[in-house]
Amino acid sequence: MGPTELKLVADVAGGPAALEILLEGRVFGSAEAKDKNLVHRVVADENFEAEIAATVQRIAAGAPLAATLHKRYVRRLSDPAPLTEAEIAECYRCFGTQDFREGYRAFLEKRKPVFTGR
Repeated sequence: MGPTELKLVADVAGGPAALEILLEGRVFGSAEAKDKNLVHRVVADENFEAEIAATVQRIAAGAPLAATLHKRYVRRLSDPAPLTEAEIAECYRCFGTQDFREGYRAFLEKRKPVFTGR
């Protein structure tokens, strides 16, 4: 593995588990992969298609602006460099959007929000 991939495995699984994976080279099942943080969810084969459909539905029903921001900053926060003032400000811009107001109202009204990406 190249250094980038080695770092990723070590960051995700931890140093000892990464060395175990790399030095032993053995194949392991889904439960052990979950124990090593290589996967976060294990689904029975017979439930796989239904779980994919349900996951896609949950993601599609979510707030697209917040999802974009969350994906960007989960990646960005893995960089040890401090956030800039502009990056911090960007994190709070979503609170002024129509989607934020819709999500807030829907929560208070105990209903599902309908997001428009604005």
